[in-house]
Amino acid sequence: MPIEKAPCISVIVPTFNEEKHLEFLLSSLEDQTLMSFEALIVDGGSKDKTYDISRQHNAKIVVLPGFDEFASRNVGAKMAKGDFLLFTCADIIFPNGLLQKIEEKFEQKPELVALSGPGYPFDASFFGKIEYIVYNIIRYLFAKLPKPLKRFSTSTNFLVVRKDTFDRVGGFEVNEINADGLMGKKLLQMGEVAFFLDTPVCISARRMKNMGFLSFNKHYMYVFENLFFFLSKTSIMKNLKLHSKMKHRKLHEP
Repeated sequence: MPIEKAPCISVIVPTFNEEKHLEFLLSSLEDQTLMSFEALIVDGGSKDKTYDISRQHNAKIVVLPGFDEFASRNVGAKMAKGDFLLFTCADIIFPNGLLQKIEEKFEQKPELVALSGPGYPFDASFFGKIEYIVYNIIRYLFAKLPKPLKRFSTSTNFLVVRKDTFDRVGGFEVNEINADGLMGKKLLQMGEVAFFLDTPVCISARRMKNMGFLSFNKHYMYVFENLFFFLSKTSIMKNLKLHSKMKHRKLHEP
């Protein structure tokens, strides 16, 4: 009996009623040139066809009603069998060859503990697309600075971390709205990290569309603390994050 080869990359996706988008993500995974991966879906109790779509694409799915995004991501990390954890969202589309490129990056740089790359909103307005281009350039430039000025601005739209490194940092802070961004700060302290322009993903602008351009930007202003650490200690940032967290809960109420 042949021995089943362990996956190289574990793709971790939290979901809640994502039938409109999940199909595209899982299809883009099936079109990858590197097939040594597993897709792990941690569902918060969807009422739509999210479970059925996951099974149709041979993804492993566990249903944990009431689990929010970062708690679900931590569960997925514990389930993972791969050496690398790729955190993403249900409304992301991976370009063909992305997983192969990720594997090559880690092979070329054995000291690398984590990497990220730009996200390009395929369905955003003109100004939305321009904003993301500027944002990605800023993230890239800050990641190229020497320490202690270097920053690793991370997002779970697309973040790849060595599993042993993720375990050592203790996972995501489940009650922190910017847990994915603050993960970058932790990873900076663990070893070599990189933001590569040649590992892009296609992201949905649905939140920008639903909230409106100005409200969207106001809601996500807390990402500035990913680049300017001192902001985390200010009362302005604490109040901003509290307001955004309350709004986030209302937007995602079952």
